[in-house]
Amino acid sequence: HYIDSADWGSLDTEQRKQLLNYEYGFSADILGVDVEKGKKLIQRLATHLEAMKGELPEERYCAYLASVYTYQLALDKSQLMKYAKGIFSNIQRAMELNANDPFVLSMQGNVEFYSPFGSKKKALEYYTKAETNYRQLPNAHEVWNLRAVQMTIVQCLAKMNRVDDAKQRCEQYLQEEPGCLIFQQLMSDLTTQ
Repeated sequence: HYIDSADWGSLDTEQRKQLLNYEYGFSADILGVDVEKGKKLIQRLATHLEAMKGELPEERYCAYLASVYTYQLALDKSQLMKYAKGIFSNIQRAMELNANDPFVLSMQGNVEFYSPFGSKKKALEYYTKAETNYRQLPNAHEVWNLRAVQMTIVQCLAKMNRVDDAKQRCEQYLQEEPGCLIFQQLMSDLTTQ
């Protein structure tokens, strides 16, 4: 598994950025499966993020930091105020710096989508803009982020009881990425609703 086997010290800056992005994405998945492994991965993500502080655009650094606070909150609800402050202040700063960065937009969407005070409608707007902006990026490693945003668009539409729209999006994404297991599973879940 690349995330576990990669030697941070031997990676160049671009490889470190890519590994950081993988750690960010995998942290969300692992938290639901193995909390202890999730804690270790989030700590490593935080350490790597701090090491990359001067190498990342500030808006990306702030957006990643907001995600670290989000994961920490998922692990320790007793620190709600501390982590919520970290989430909101960092995503607000990221949006001030670059409200067109698709990663920043997707993180703002996550804040709206997952917050008890958020708006699914606003989340969908952020995710849709993020999807549009990701499509304009030439970086191959950003494709993973694009697919993650597309997955969340489908989930958001379903939560808004717009199941037909969610199915239509799934079909579109499966045409773009035939055989993608994530979209196949989402379509299966939507069909049984």
